[in-house]
Amino acid sequence: MLNKRYEEILILALIALGDRLKRRRDILSQNLGISTQQWLILLYLGKDPNIAYIDQRDTDKPILASDLAQALNVSRPNITNLISVLMDKELVEQIGEKDDRRRKGLVLTEKGVDVLESLQPKREMLNSELFVNMTEAEKVTFLNLIEKMMCNLTAFK
Repeated sequence: MLNKRYEEILILALIALGDRLKRRRDILSQNLGISTQQWLILLYLGKDPNIAYIDQRDTDKPILASDLAQALNVSRPNITNLISVLMDKELVEQIGEKDDRRRKGLVLTEKGVDVLESLQPKREMLNSELFVNMTEAEKVTFLNLIEKMMCNLTAFK
């Protein structure tokens, strides 16, 4: 017989929350003809300040596919396929780095910027609905707890 444990309740609640958030993200991104992962790539390439795992020190430098793969925790072949689709849709382009032309960085095209900008009001509306009953202090506390959990997961890879 299993005992009721708050750790298990929290994990199951986080899984359920993640599933619901994924469904909402899927609907939002699919309305623009892209997948959720492709949207996340656009956010990374757009250097969205709300993504905690972007190196903000080099904001002028294009992002490499390998950095995206690591940030999104996907394989190199998977990120290559995702980027190819975004390039076919003319949302992303590759540019040679100044120091090493063989290395190709990724940047948003004007069309990619437009897609992100068109998603932003919908993103803000969905986020405000999600957090409507939370104070700013509760949001900060929740974020701090999530960051602690992420650090714990990273430490035990």
